[in-house]
Amino acid sequence: LYNDTEFIESLYDGLTEDGVFIAQLGASPQTSDPPDEMSHFYNRANMIHKLEQVGFQSMHVYDEGHCHFYTPWQMMVAFKGGDDDEKSRLRWYRNAAAIEMDLHQRLHRTRSGKHPLRYFDGSTMMNYQMPPKVVETTYCRKEETPLECYEYLGVYNELG
Repeated sequence: LYNDTEFIESLYDGLTEDGVFIAQLGASPQTSDPPDEMSHFYNRANMIHKLEQVGFQSMHVYDEGHCHFYTPWQMMVAFKGGDDDEKSRLRWYRNAAAIEMDLHQRLHRTRSGKHPLRYFDGSTMMNYQMPPKVVETTYCRKEETPLECYEYLGVYNELG
């Protein structure tokens, strides 16, 4: 389903210009894993590639350990972006205090007085902002190493 171009296009077309698509991608990779394209997670890689093809401007991957599975699961947030992709990125990379203020303003109070979210706050969001090291590592193991990996590996200046 998530590798069907028509389905991915319908997801994209069904969003507003500043729409957000969130997907659960399965178990998080391990440090010894090959890139998704060369593993049993090839469908994950295909879906991400199709999301790029249809026009999603910005994609962010994070691990979530509160899913109650035996291992953390990988999640992805894709921003349609439209003409204002910078606005989406600015909202994603806000600091913990700004996120806490938004949560306080937007969430309804519970009858019990307890916080309505058990596993999310501003500092949790800060953890989501940076991809896990294992995701970067497996991404850079692709057969053709992506250019951004050379900078990550500290050899970019030697190539430039």
